[in-house]
Amino acid sequence: MSSELRFDVLVLGGGGAALRAALSACEQGAKTAILSKGEAGKSGATYYSVAEVGAFNVPDGALDPEDSPEEFYRDMEMAALGTAQLPLCRILAEQAESALQYLEKISGGTVFAKEDGHFKVYQACFSTRPRSHVVENHFKPILRALREEVARRDITVLSGLQAVDLLKEDGQVCGVYALDEAGAPVIVYAGSVVLATGGASRLFRRNMYPRDITGDGYAMAWRAGARMSNMEFIQAGIGVAAPFINLFGNYLWEANPQIENAAGEPVLEKYLPAEVTPEAVIREKTHFPFSTRDLSRYIEIAVQSEYNYGRGTAGGNMLLNFRGTDFDSLFRRDPVFASMWKVTYQWHKERGIDLYRDPVEIACFAHALNGGVLIDEHAAASLPGLYAAGETASGPHGADRLGGNMSVTCQVFGNIAGRSAAAYAKGLKAHPTGEASAREIARRLEQLTSGTRRECRDLLETLQERSDKALMIIRSQTGLQKYLTELADLKAEIARGGTAGCLGELVQLENLAEVGGLIARAALERKESRGSHYRADYPDADPALAHPIILEKA
Repeated sequence: MSSELRFDVLVLGGGGAALRAALSACEQGAKTAILSKGEAGKSGATYYSVAEVGAFNVPDGALDPEDSPEEFYRDMEMAALGTAQLPLCRILAEQAESALQYLEKISGGTVFAKEDGHFKVYQACFSTRPRSHVVENHFKPILRALREEVARRDITVLSGLQAVDLLKEDGQVCGVYALDEAGAPVIVYAGSVVLATGGASRLFRRNMYPRDITGDGYAMAWRAGARMSNMEFIQAGIGVAAPFINLFGNYLWEANPQIENAAGEPVLEKYLPAEVTPEAVIREKTHFPFSTRDLSRYIEIAVQSEYNYGRGTAGGNMLLNFRGTDFDSLFRRDPVFASMWKVTYQWHKERGIDLYRDPVEIACFAHALNGGVLIDEHAAASLPGLYAAGETASGPHGADRLGGNMSVTCQVFGNIAGRSAAAYAKGLKAHPTGEASAREIARRLEQLTSGTRRECRDLLETLQERSDKALMIIRSQTGLQKYLTELADLKAEIARGGTAGCLGELVQLENLAEVGGLIARAALERKESRGSHYRADYPDADPALAHPIILEKA
């Protein structure tokens, strides 16, 4: 027996973009609900800390009076390398400051770190000016402010529900079919739907994302017929893999660390052109995400290649050490490094690692996707009634993305998506029901519950292992085609069903596999290397491909 609910606007997701979209829709007078797999406001990528601080880009001149929305726009254009939707970059540049002011207002000025009454600001990856406003404790203060504001509004919060698929009628989106924690169906009809479900980096074994980020929004939008863009562009980079998982601070490359495989062999030198030195490569490592735009690309290429060849530790990792670093000279030359090193050294020492003596295990980690559901300036997807925001949406990002841009994108386009979805729903003469599509989804789920083939964990590990080899950092025609062939077999196995009681996990596996296929298809079409996309068989950029790869169903 299924339960049925009806709203004007339904927002899927529980992070920063979702909560902002719900608030915006509610402000427009729409009957609004948030449907979240975890606890809304305390789950998803926004809540998951992978660093001590978060960055929120605003060109308000807080540190550099020469900064401006125009400068911000130019940085986004430069980072995208011809692959962003530039009108959306313009919107982001112009509305970033109002997004900050909104958060300041609802939080009473407690979201952004300040010193002597002024915002703390620094310069993040791929930016030419310092505009990244510091949010201490990563992005939890943003979620706290939004969560408390949602509680003050007439917004229904439906936590603990796994969205399965979008409902459609006469070509327009009109709700979602979901499952509760017991596997019982919950059908939510709505005049419009906002997808804000985050990314899909759980597709990879090594990732810096929480367990609940499984590509649900991408997969549901694609199955419903929405156009997707820039799916080949994934942020990935070096992270500490053992004995704990953590971002590897960019500033640490100034110490010229050595990278070795499990046999103690230096790895970087193996993959460099004859005229390039390891020192030159490391000198250009000023950004966390891998990018083909500079020599630092050889770090991730070397680390991932050695992993693919099976030359890593028992966990498949490389070893990084500072044993050859002249720290006394470095401290005298760079007092800022000396100050930061004290904090980093002590942090590791408390966890059993003496960085002067001990190596740390490193690996390439997947992080955020730069692509997603293609949206317009109203945050509308190509399907009537469907909107998207945050990492689920594509548009203002491309081949590379400015550090500190996703958090502000969630707020700017979350606001736009909520407002636009409310206007669309209120403009309908009658809300479509989508009952026929609900019955079709129910029939598909019956198949998933009929089998007792393999454990969901086994299926996920197989998917992740294949994705690591084919999609992480190094791609090629042969590898991508093999991956798609293997993926088709794996998807068929998932569709036959799994062990009893793992229906929600099977839905997530279906979604991750769907996203893996989208990434591989886009990567096959992009026969070049550009930004975060590297083709070993096409290592150079092709000027003719300075545009987004847009995928749509035949």
